[in-house]
Amino acid sequence: MLMKKVKQTIDELVEALCVYLRSMRRSDVTISTYCRKWRKVKAYMSAHKIKFYDKSVGERFLKSRLGDFDFAKLNRTHQDLVHRVYTLDHFLSTGTVQMGIKQKPPKVFAGAIGKAMSDFMHYRESTFKLSKSTLHGYELYLHALLTFLTAKRIKSFRAIGRSHVLSFVESINPHKLASKHVALQITKSFFRHLHEQGLIAMDYSTIIPKDNYKHESHLPSVYSKEEVRDLLNAVDRSSPKGKRDYAILLLATKLGLRSSDIAALKFENILWEKNVIAFNQVKTGKPITLPLLPAIGNAIIDYLKYGRPVSDENHCFLQGLSPFKKIHKDDLGQMVNFYFRRAGINIGNRKHGPHTLRHSLAGNLLNNKTLLPVITEVLGHSTTESTKTYLRIDVDTLKQCALEVALVPASFYQQKGGYIL
Repeated sequence: MLMKKVKQTIDELVEALCVYLRSMRRSDVTISTYCRKWRKVKAYMSAHKIKFYDKSVGERFLKSRLGDFDFAKLNRTHQDLVHRVYTLDHFLSTGTVQMGIKQKPPKVFAGAIGKAMSDFMHYRESTFKLSKSTLHGYELYLHALLTFLTAKRIKSFRAIGRSHVLSFVESINPHKLASKHVALQITKSFFRHLHEQGLIAMDYSTIIPKDNYKHESHLPSVYSKEEVRDLLNAVDRSSPKGKRDYAILLLATKLGLRSSDIAALKFENILWEKNVIAFNQVKTGKPITLPLLPAIGNAIIDYLKYGRPVSDENHCFLQGLSPFKKIHKDDLGQMVNFYFRRAGINIGNRKHGPHTLRHSLAGNLLNNKTLLPVITEVLGHSTTESTKTYLRIDVDTLKQCALEVALVPASFYQQKGGYIL
């Protein structure tokens, strides 16, 4: 039976949150620091006779303490208070905490210019079906433009001049080429939209300079077979959490599943009678069928029989704490980082998230001389073009492609100038 969302007092919420933090190996000192902030929320609720906590309570508490605040202008103490309240809200709605990532307050688009930006983003989202990550980019860079204009005391479109647009462009960090490229494209699109809607007389998109940025994939971070083995051996498979984590890590390391696909995996996707796993990929929407390897099948069965909480949830992997919702893809990032640390693997300058396990599978397949089309099928790429980026990590094969440079004859250096045609 699926658990219904129940109202929680501040004490119940904080108690559950502290249990979660301890499960993530947060120290008692850190937890007590968090609790000091949450006791202030409890005092506010007691003073106003509020029994149950929800997001609106947190918002009213912050307003009572900080007024209509601008987060960027708060001192460190007040920013920390905001972070702790957003941690409560995030845990209440998702049952998780993004460890090491502070909860950022939502960006506010105020005033006439802010409303136009919100309308523009809504138009782009509905017309072009923007993904969440793309929409996040719009929010990030348009809010930066709004902050810039607000600092210049510009509140209307008529007050925007050519110099303001160019000054904003110059303020974009020139060292982050990819970010600058996206910021320029979004800014240009926004000003073109304003002109087309008749909100500004001049089309300022024409004065925004072009950049010469050319996207090139970063060299993938990979780990050896021995390091992947150490990562798997770091899991305590005697606990319910360990049984779940081990099955998840096998799916990532042996089949190269993305974290989004692991989180979305349902019972119906595991075809036991055919020994395959079949699903539509979250990123591409394309179907993929992969072999259900014995080690993976056994690990999933071990989790389902002895580790998975009792629930009618049809997703395979659940969070370890009540209300036992399906695991989120962000939880996998925290989990993989934890086992990298526990295994004592030297990550150096390499990335160490779930996607590196997918890269590592591709790298190890290349080392075993697996054909590129086969790797493409395993990773679920649409074409081999996406897979070719992994060729850059196969140094041994690349060395075999190198041609010897012919020696220059000594007579060449004895010439007395000029060209012989």
